[in-house]
Amino acid sequence: MRVLLDKSRIILERWSEEHNIGEISKLVNLTYDQVRNNYFKKFWKKGYLKRVSYGRYIINEKGKSKINFDLKVIKSRQMILELSKNKFSNQQIKSELKRKLGMDLTDSTIFSRINLLRQDHEIKHRRIKEINIKIDKSFYEFLGLILSDGYIGEYNIDFYNKDPSLISYYETLMNSWNQKFSKRFKESGVYEISVYSINLVSLVNKFLFNKKRFSDDLLNADKEIKNNLLKGFYSGDGSVFFSLSYRKSKEKWRIEPRVSLAVFNSRIMQDTLFILKALGYNPTNDENNINLNKKGDIKRFSREIKFIEGGKSNSKYYGSFSKNQILKYIATHLDNDKTLKKLIKEPSKEPIVNHIKNRLISM
Repeated sequence: MRVLLDKSRIILERWSEEHNIGEISKLVNLTYDQVRNNYFKKFWKKGYLKRVSYGRYIINEKGKSKINFDLKVIKSRQMILELSKNKFSNQQIKSELKRKLGMDLTDSTIFSRINLLRQDHEIKHRRIKEINIKIDKSFYEFLGLILSDGYIGEYNIDFYNKDPSLISYYETLMNSWNQKFSKRFKESGVYEISVYSINLVSLVNKFLFNKKRFSDDLLNADKEIKNNLLKGFYSGDGSVFFSLSYRKSKEKWRIEPRVSLAVFNSRIMQDTLFILKALGYNPTNDENNINLNKKGDIKRFSREIKFIEGGKSNSKYYGSFSKNQILKYIATHLDNDKTLKKLIKEPSKEPIVNHIKNRLISM
C-alpha cells in the first residue's frame, strides 16, 4: 500500500481551493520550479487535479479519494503497531482493522506489514509462532518437495502439486509441525498450500538458499540424508517409465526403463549430480533432465530411495499406477518376465503395454 509522502500530501491538499502553481509555491515556501517539477507534474499524471481555467487547478474526486485512502492506511499502520506491541495475533489485528476502519486486508498483507513495522520500530517481544521441527528423514523429504514444486518467499513457504497423495503427505507434515496453512485449488488443477512463518523460511534457506544451491551440509551429508532429500525431490519432479522403440534389424521391440528428474536450475543440476555420484550412481544428463538408465542404478534407487508412497505416474500408458508400482516392476520383475520376452517380438506394442498393465495390477 504505497502512500504519498507527508510533504506531497500537504501540497496536494492545498489544491482543495483553486490555485495556480505560483500561488501554491508561496503557500508551501518552495520555488515555482520545485512545485511544478516535483509535485504538480506527478499529481497531473496521476489524475488528481482538474483544470479550472488557464493555469489554475483544483483537486478532483480522485485526488480527494487518494488523500482519504492514504490517511486510512497511515491510521491502520499506527493501529497495527500498537496492537502488535500489545501482542495481538495476526487474525486479531485483521479483525480490529476491519471493525474500526473497514479495511479487509489479506493475511499476507497483514503478515508483511507487521514484520516491516517490527523491523522499523524494533519490536522485540511480539508473539511470533515458534517452530519445533525435528530435523529427521521427513524434514529432508520436505526439502526435496520444496526443491521440486515449492516456492520460498520472504515470509512464506508455498507448495504446488496436482497429486492428492503428495498434497496429503505435505499436509500431514505441516500438521505434525504445528504449522498453520492455507490450501486452495486453482483453476489449473493444482493445489496450493501456503505457510506463513519467518522461522520456517529461515530454516529452509539454511539448506536451500532460495532454491539457488544446496548447503555444504547437504552436499556433505551422510547417505541416509541424501537419500531422503532425493526421495522428496524425485517425488515432485521425478518420473519412472519405459521407453519403447522398434528395432527393424532385429524385428523386435527394445524396452529401456528410466528414472528421470527434471531440473531447471543449472546450479541445482550440478549439486544433484554431485550427490548422485557421491552415492555411487551413474547419472547422465541433458539441459533439463538427470537420467538413471543402468539397470543396477534403477534397482538400487528402488531399494534405497523410492518415491513418496502413493504418488501417481504421469505416463501416457501407466498414469493410473503409482510411481513406486512401476519402479518395483522394473527393479524386481522386468528381467525375469518370460511373457514379456515373447511379446517384444510382436509387431505391435499394444500387447506389451497391456501385459505390463496387468502385471502392475497384480502387484
